Amino acid sequence: MDVISEEKDFSELISHIQVELRNKPTISAKMDYILEESLRLFDATTGSISLADPEQKLLTIVAAKGMDGEKKLAAKFPFSVGITGQSAANKEVVYSPDVSNDPSYVKLIESVQSELAIPLIAQGQTIGVLNIESDKVDHFAPTTISRAKVFANQLTFVLLEERITKEAVNLNKSSSDPIESIIGFDAQMLFLKTRIRNVASTETSVLIIGEEGAGKQLVAKALHRLSSRREGPFEIVDCSALSGDLLEVEMFGAGEVGTEGRIIFGKLERAHKGTLFIDAIGDLPSELQKRLLQVLKQGTLQRGKGEKPIALDLRIISGTSRDLIGDLEKESFNLDLYYRLAEIPLRLPPLRERRGDIPLLAHYFLLEFNGVYGKNKTLAPDSIKVLSNYSWPGNVRQLRNLIQYSVIVNLEDEIQPASFQGEIMGKSEFPIIGIKEDSDIQIASPVTGMEILSPADNLSLKIATERLEAMWIREAFQRVHTQEEAAKLLGISRGALQYKIRNNRFLADFHSGNNG
Repeated sequence: MDVISEEKDFSELISHIQVELRNKPTISAKMDYILEESLRLFDATTGSISLADPEQKLLTIVAAKGMDGEKKLAAKFPFSVGITGQSAANKEVVYSPDVSNDPSYVKLIESVQSELAIPLIAQGQTIGVLNIESDKVDHFAPTTISRAKVFANQLTFVLLEERITKEAVNLNKSSSDPIESIIGFDAQMLFLKTRIRNVASTETSVLIIGEEGAGKQLVAKALHRLSSRREGPFEIVDCSALSGDLLEVEMFGAGEVGTEGRIIFGKLERAHKGTLFIDAIGDLPSELQKRLLQVLKQGTLQRGKGEKPIALDLRIISGTSRDLIGDLEKESFNLDLYYRLAEIPLRLPPLRERRGDIPLLAHYFLLEFNGVYGKNKTLAPDSIKVLSNYSWPGNVRQLRNLIQYSVIVNLEDEIQPASFQGEIMGKSEFPIIGIKEDSDIQIASPVTGMEILSPADNLSLKIATERLEAMWIREAFQRVHTQEEAAKLLGISRGALQYKIRNNRFLADFHSGNNG
């Protein structure tokens, strides 16, 4: 059958679809109907329709069959990611006859064996992608692929004529999901997202357990934004960032400080009617553990001796990368406080346990930093392979830093593995200026620019954290000239910044000239 005959063959069906669409009450119902008809027509078992946001170059699944609800909610692909993204970016039909042998395939449905992605193109721009899938290998014959392409072309006109595409994209923008910021389709991440939805609406305390850089703060923010306290404040205390005295003031506040009798409001008080996220809770000194326990027991806060207690109404979420059970056994962490903070424990898996999410994350960060720096970089296929095979001791944060570095320093539009392969193989080309040669961190030849962390012989997370903080502090002072301005950039108090400068081993040469 030639193209003209195929177009005539579909015209009656397209007319029927267009009439039926006008009887569907919602955008979701319309998209589901289009998908069902498409799957029936081409003998597909599962599939989806994704619509494009041309500004963000993102594809959002608006209809899907065979995909559970959490995956559908999470399914947003940058152009170029997976078979769907390739089809959108290249404006070409992409067919994978055996997805098990296709490294670019992003598994969302277990039963899929073959997948066909057809771009929906209008005026030279991709407005969406129709995916049809089968539970059989090489299910779609060349004639089927040809017919599907003709059908998709006619379907595009229907979507535009009925204004469905624009309405669906606008609806998606106006109904953003707080969990969208937690990117990933790995089974562990989907379980975590479901658990977050279940727990968020309660008032129970949550302990987020995960390695440094895994994204504990994102989880805490999602819990807050999905809770009944979402309109209230979301405050953060990092117990690893401050000394005992500064941490006490940061968390509990202080009354009548200095000659002016100034009152310092602590994060507990600032989080009233909202949520307080206490990160690195295992680093909280024992005396402050006792004081926090007293606040939780009584529901009141006393800034200083003799001051009137202040009633508190807040939810506590904590984060830790430490083995708190081991700390309990060593009696270095208060048992009663632990059970008050860990009513619901949530485990956040490290990036090495969800390697399938690495290409997706890498492209998200690429999209982010292309926008920040006005670039149009792409990742070479070999780069994705190298990134996917690395162990990522610094987790998502390390991957994000690496992509940021690559976008900034690469002269070519396509980022090749050579630009970062030495780094992630443990041969860093980007050390911090000023690190001592006899330190525990591996050193290579100095290069101006941002450093990416990599594991050394000493795998101490404390050293790695100090190293990262030193890099960020130095970068802040490259951009501004006073401690007050640098502290704002870094999202910490000036006192916290001063403490870090004094106590970070990698900032030993950094004491003078930055006290403005």
